[in-house]
Amino acid sequence: MLGKVLVFLGGLLVVALFVALLAPLFIDWTDFRKNFEDQASRIIGKKVTVHGTVDARILPFPSVTLHDVRVGQEADGTPLVQIAEFSMDAELAPFLSGEALIFDMRVSKPNVRLRLLKDGTLDWMRGSLPEIPAKSVVLESVHVEEGDILFIDEQTGRTRHVTGFNAQMSARSLAGPWRMEGDAALDGEHGNFTVSSSQPDDNGVLRVRTRLMPDRHPVNVDLDGELKLVDSKPDYMGSFTAGVSDKQAHDSADQKVEPRIKGRFELTNDRIRVPEYRLEVGADDDPYVVTGEATLDTGSKPEFLLTADGQQIDVNRLGSNKGSNGKTNRNPTVSARQRLNSLIAIAAAVPVPQVPGKATFRLPAIVAGDTTIRDVQLDLEPAGTGWKIDHAIGALPGRTQVEARGNLMLQGEPNFIGNLVVASNQPSGLASWLVGSVDPSIRQLRQAGFSADVSLRHEEQRFENLEIAVGSAILKGRLDRQVPNDKDPPRLAVDLAGDALDLDALRALTGLFTGQDSDETLFDHRITAHLQAGKFMAFGVPADNVDTSFSIAGGALTLDKLSVRNVAGAEITATGRADGEPSHYKGSGEITFKAADPGPFFEMLRQHLPHHPVMDRLVRNAAWYGNTALRGAVTLGGDQDNALTVTLAGVSNGSRVNFDYRMSDLSAFTGKGTTTLEGTLENSVTSILFGQAGLDPLPVEADANGRLTLKVSANGTDPADAALTFATDKTSFTANGKVDVRPDTFLNGNIALSLESTDLDPYFVMNGIGIPQMGAGLPVKFQANVALSPDKIVFSDMKGLLADNTMSGVLTVDRKAPNIKASGELSLDKADFGWLAEAIYGPIADAKTGGLDKDKLGLPAFTGLDIGVKLSAKQVWPGIFGPISNFTANASYKGEELRLNDLAGGWNGGTLNGSVMLANSDGTGLLQAKLSLIDGDLAAVAWQRDGAPLASGRFGFAMNAEASGRSVAELAANASGSGELKLGETHVRGLNLSILSPLLSATDQIQGDITAAKVLPIVQTLLNNGEAVLPATSIPFNISAGVARATNIAAGNDVAKLSGNAEMSLPDERMRGSLGIDFNAGAEALSGAEPALRLDFAGPLTAPGRTMDVTDVTSFLSVRAFERERRRVERLQANVLEKQRLRREVALYKFTVIAREAQRQRDAAIEQQRRAEEIRLRDLARQAAAQKQAQEEARAKQQAEEEAKARAAAEARTRAETQRIPAPNGQPPQTNGPLNFNELPGIAQ
Repeated sequence: MLGKVLVFLGGLLVVALFVALLAPLFIDWTDFRKNFEDQASRIIGKKVTVHGTVDARILPFPSVTLHDVRVGQEADGTPLVQIAEFSMDAELAPFLSGEALIFDMRVSKPNVRLRLLKDGTLDWMRGSLPEIPAKSVVLESVHVEEGDILFIDEQTGRTRHVTGFNAQMSARSLAGPWRMEGDAALDGEHGNFTVSSSQPDDNGVLRVRTRLMPDRHPVNVDLDGELKLVDSKPDYMGSFTAGVSDKQAHDSADQKVEPRIKGRFELTNDRIRVPEYRLEVGADDDPYVVTGEATLDTGSKPEFLLTADGQQIDVNRLGSNKGSNGKTNRNPTVSARQRLNSLIAIAAAVPVPQVPGKATFRLPAIVAGDTTIRDVQLDLEPAGTGWKIDHAIGALPGRTQVEARGNLMLQGEPNFIGNLVVASNQPSGLASWLVGSVDPSIRQLRQAGFSADVSLRHEEQRFENLEIAVGSAILKGRLDRQVPNDKDPPRLAVDLAGDALDLDALRALTGLFTGQDSDETLFDHRITAHLQAGKFMAFGVPADNVDTSFSIAGGALTLDKLSVRNVAGAEITATGRADGEPSHYKGSGEITFKAADPGPFFEMLRQHLPHHPVMDRLVRNAAWYGNTALRGAVTLGGDQDNALTVTLAGVSNGSRVNFDYRMSDLSAFTGKGTTTLEGTLENSVTSILFGQAGLDPLPVEADANGRLTLKVSANGTDPADAALTFATDKTSFTANGKVDVRPDTFLNGNIALSLESTDLDPYFVMNGIGIPQMGAGLPVKFQANVALSPDKIVFSDMKGLLADNTMSGVLTVDRKAPNIKASGELSLDKADFGWLAEAIYGPIADAKTGGLDKDKLGLPAFTGLDIGVKLSAKQVWPGIFGPISNFTANASYKGEELRLNDLAGGWNGGTLNGSVMLANSDGTGLLQAKLSLIDGDLAAVAWQRDGAPLASGRFGFAMNAEASGRSVAELAANASGSGELKLGETHVRGLNLSILSPLLSATDQIQGDITAAKVLPIVQTLLNNGEAVLPATSIPFNISAGVARATNIAAGNDVAKLSGNAEMSLPDERMRGSLGIDFNAGAEALSGAEPALRLDFAGPLTAPGRTMDVTDVTSFLSVRAFERERRRVERLQANVLEKQRLRREVALYKFTVIAREAQRQRDAAIEQQRRAEEIRLRDLARQAAAQKQAQEEARAKQQAEEEAKARAAAEARTRAETQRIPAPNGQPPQTNGPLNFNELPGIAQ
């Protein structure tokens, strides 16, 4: 610092002396050179000689140019000042008043030599005293170009050299005030400066203000003090200020509050004394302050002293440019090594005093760039080109304590030899500060650090007696890193052993000091390592009892030993060697793997490898790989374009394993080259193979001796040729095609499937699929083409034979649906509605009783499905009345629900349409059906007798039904709905309605009473022998509580009328009904008796029993027989009465003849008797009136009795007629009296 100030002052003095040459204005131009030399010598006080040419002019203004001007000389004749060219331009008018106004002066290439003598005085000050015409010369502009100043310090033996001195100066007079701006380089350090001064006071004291701005260091130094000569020695003292200047930040938004310092200074030629200073860091309103003093004595007794004491500091408020996380002023892209190099560079930039001394720092913090070290305690001593560190303590973020003792050399090649201790009680905080992020492995550490005897140089870093603490684990050993030259890679030798080793934490801690690219930096070394730990953690994977030795050199990896007793439950050993370029590695190795339960190992692989669906499935089915023992070989750079070959062989859960993996180029890892894989699993237990293939089989055996083979060949990222084969003695399955094996598009491609098995039922059971009606055997032949895309899976060209059922179709599966969702078309030879119902409800029939199952509904056979297909079948068996032919429907199956919409087909000669829904919601079954049949063949559904249907004709129906229940029987019992059965003209065999005439004929032959027992066989015979033709009719019905009922059924023809009702119990599948037949008696009709009979049906629906009730027809026949007998008796009685009437007529004729003869005799007596007769007639009239009244009353009474008792009247007539019938047992018929033949009936006498 002293040399710089003295050189600057010397240069300033030389310039001032040359300016003084202009003071006398030479009026006498004829002898200008001599007068210039004399006047200049008088002004400067040194001999001035012009060795070159002189050019002068007066107009348009006075101008003079001098070449090779020299001032004074040393003992050897070397001039003190030598100027290549000196010129000036002056105003002419001021000369007339005795003043000189120089408006332009140029000094080119001045060469100045200043010498500081051993007594501390300047040799320039010795000699004559200068005479300066202070007030007669005004300098408006002075330019100094390419100046050169050599300052020779005889006290210290050093020489300072100022080059490239350029300045712009002005002065109101030669005595001042002066102002100067310029730039120069001191010993190669370039900078700018400004100087301003006042005029000397009466004591010769000059007030000088100086600003220094070096280019390499972003600081500004301002000095303001008094410059004077004390005993011919310069003495400059006053106050100073200094601050950091960011030349890159022009925008106010980029500016920050920089550190600044101020204090007092005393500057002499042999001593720099700062009695006090104040360093401020941070915001202006609340800065961090460091105070102290400093002394540098370069005199006869050199010494050095620096003290610094700081106050409390809030580190978060230092500066305004915080790190990326806003918490610390650090740059996360700078590594600890770079920070240390930055600190060393800064320290190296601080000159090491070449005098004995001591530096003591007690600071709350040191801020160097973006590095903050708190609670700093430094006790240093200069040691030649470096420092001897007696005691150094500092606290880094993360409660990290750093202690060091030793020798730090800074000049030449920096190095440190001593003891180093680093201990962090919060490693995550240290990591956040150093690299801006916290590795998860470091976040889990409570403490970390190391201690070692170190020797740190650029070409070697050696850590002896190394003890590393990573959490609670302690590692001991040594570490040696050597950098022989720039061409050869560095060498790293590591030997560490301990009870626990966390490689991730150790790597992360290494990254703190080497930067975020620590892995890349580390593997640039030639590494020789031996690691041994009881507990080992690497890449987040724990392991036990790890012992490994390996070396890495020139791209070659030699694994001498790797023994891991337990890594995620597996035991692994490996040896091998590989070398070469990354794209042309060559080498080989061996590996063994043993695991009783490889599940944890698979899970560990899934967590640390790139995601792939195969690994997910492997983890899920890890239990099927128990007791795995494999031995394998790894080959790099083999023949036949095999850059990598991995072979494994062994056993896993009883399966023989063979695995072969090959890569033509290691670039296949990045999607280039050819990759092939072939694996084979063989096991006598096929369920194990299914589990190892990724399925979830039950421990149920199917075929024995299974073999599973997978072959994959991929070229780059193109779809791979894949072939999967499963084979046993009875079953074979193949899948061949091109598929994508990348994780995001896994298995996308085209595959041809083929399956053939003599019985697939055991495989369904093995995989937990309970298909309906299982157990009868299911031989299968099936083929299909499968196209897999990210959105869907298309099964096309499906064809096969399921048992004896041929199927074909197309099916599309939606891969984005949460469940299995599919749509398409499916064609079958035949289908069973009962099978579909069992898929929803479980078993339909009770295996023991054969009736409907009364147990709770089972689970649907296929859950998690959403399938909609257009179903067609040549035959569908509904379970009653024959199959449905040419069946089509839009089938929708959603696991718990089956819908058959828009179903159509031919059934029993007619056309069936409608829809059916079956559902099972948490054990509650639902059934909805809407069906209609048009123009069906009644003969196809009618009951059979003697191999022939009982009825024929056309029929149809329409019905709606629904049911719910928790069992199949309950479903049937809760059915409800309604419908209508429509019958066309119907021919009913065994229903002869024209039996009345032959029945009458047959019963007329019956002797005795006509009874039902006698009538029944006759009616049965007659009824069965013949058929009835019935006209078209409609029969409505309803379904309630599981019973279908039809009431008030009516039909008939001209010979009989039919009426009846029927009901059918759905749960029991039984029916009950009756059919009444009322025969048309015609002329045989009888009052009070009808020729009718009733047929009762009851029993199973398919073949109900029939009974016949002939009570009514028997009564009719009995009444008819009675009437026939009554008419016979009446005819006999009429014959008798007719004979009696004829006898009366004969007797009357005889009586008439006799009467005529006697008439004359009586005429005489007539008159006599006339009066007596009149009297008698009047008496008879009175008697007739009374008798008439009595008769009318009797008739009224009789009519009332007849209306009240119609049947009694009939019985009365019967009794009246019976009285005329001859009495039994030969008795004479009863009469009311003797017959009167004296009078003719209806003729008055």
